[in-house]
Amino acid sequence: MLVMSLFKRSVDCGVEDDRLMHVISESVKTVMEEEPLRPLVLGGDHSISYPVVRAVSEKLGGPVDILHLDAHPDIYDCFEGNTYSHASSFARIMEGGYARRLLQVGLRSITKEGRDQGKRFGMEQYEMRTFSKDCEKLENLKLGEGVKGVYVSVDVDCLDPAFAPGVSHIEPGGLSFRDVLNILQNLQGDVVAADVVEFNPQRNTVDGMTAMVAAKLVRELTAKISK
Repeated sequence: MLVMSLFKRSVDCGVEDDRLMHVISESVKTVMEEEPLRPLVLGGDHSISYPVVRAVSEKLGGPVDILHLDAHPDIYDCFEGNTYSHASSFARIMEGGYARRLLQVGLRSITKEGRDQGKRFGMEQYEMRTFSKDCEKLENLKLGEGVKGVYVSVDVDCLDPAFAPGVSHIEPGGLSFRDVLNILQNLQGDVVAADVVEFNPQRNTVDGMTAMVAAKLVRELTAKISK
């Protein structure tokens, strides 16, 4: 397993985005050449998930199942004129056929377009307003059967700001840290790759709480991938 850090872009323009997506995908494939290395990628924003999932799927020769923990579905067809934005990554993944199942957990900022896109792609969207009803199922997930494995994507803003205020897009009413640990630790499936994204050090508290939480998430995913 290898941890890769991919930071935010300073420029968003079509040609550059195409080139950057290609560079990221090829970098991940290079890492995966060295068996049994499995990439754990650190953001940056959530735009990195698309090229990483694409690389993993292409390298392994088929789609994966995705567990996506986030306050937002990130499935806009296009956001602010950018089809590769942080808010569009999972639309590109599903369009490309790189995932069979996509489970989104922790949602609490979702628009009509987000729900419509979810239906279009056959996604499983779990909103926080029904978490008390869904939690037993979500804490006993079994993914990856019949595909090339499981990809886990954790946006730190899936957590309630009480646990992780240092994120780019704060949304109250989120998961507790224990909720997230229960979901990850009880997940059954071969985790072949993962990412942790959207920690924003400029918004971290003086005590560094969000950095500590993000680091713990990385450790948990490292353990999951290494099994």
